[in-house]
Amino acid sequence: MTVDPIVALESLGYTEREAAFLYLVAIHSGYFLRRQFDYFIDRNRGGTVVRFLEKARIQGHVQFFDCAHGRQVYHMFHKSIYRMLGVPDCQNRRVKGDGDVRARLMKLDYVLENGSERFLETDEEKFHFFAELRGIDQKTFCNAVGDLCPAIRSLLISLAGRTQPAGSLVRFVFVDEGLLTTAKFERVLATMDGLLRSIGYFELIYVALSEHNFKEAAVLFHKHFSTATQTRQASLNPDWQRNVSRNQLPVMAQLRPQFTTVLYRFHYPSLRRNELRCSAGCSASALEVTQ
Repeated sequence: MTVDPIVALESLGYTEREAAFLYLVAIHSGYFLRRQFDYFIDRNRGGTVVRFLEKARIQGHVQFFDCAHGRQVYHMFHKSIYRMLGVPDCQNRRVKGDGDVRARLMKLDYVLENGSERFLETDEEKFHFFAELRGIDQKTFCNAVGDLCPAIRSLLISLAGRTQPAGSLVRFVFVDEGLLTTAKFERVLATMDGLLRSIGYFELIYVALSEHNFKEAAVLFHKHFSTATQTRQASLNPDWQRNVSRNQLPVMAQLRPQFTTVLYRFHYPSLRRNELRCSAGCSASALEVTQ
């Protein structure tokens, strides 16, 4: 019998709300901020978060990292938690650099803001969805030894339709934690090209802390999945459309790509460590979405 992960975490002394929050942290981020817990439980400060953090600290499940201006970042690192959730080797439990920590905090904000969607939370769930539910050749999303490609492992992936996954819009979330260029985004597009075209009906969401890369990212996306490119590739064989039924049309002819930018204006504190040269810090406090 499969163990409910929330119940398992409750057995360690956490309340149901605390356990549910820790589950999201473990699966999607590994790191969290105090304000994110406040948001999850719909409270603004108070003793609840203090008791929760002290409980996690005493049990040795969470590390506290001091930041500027008296702020702290919390890292759920204890292997017993991840083992209990069935992901003992999850990368989220490992110490990361400032840029990676910021990206993980941004991912958690996205998950908290979009809780109504169904997220593909583990490698196994992603593999099952793509290979078995959607019938996509695993060569398009796995490496030579059958593991998920790193880009696909690291992206947040969700289904807009929780109850009809087979026909749902699939959302892929690319997080720009302060990148100076769109080079990483371009590499991800190239890596995921086969998978995205096989899915057909998808939305790629570009989440960032500034609008710096939005315009160029949009140009890259629309150039990559332009109507002209689809038409040229779909009409190489002049007899193709006369010889197949609508249900047999290749995925290329059914592409419905969407691109959305999301601007975060939250504050993500620095961990007082040397920043990677490819990243630029940014501060903020709200959320904007554009299409």
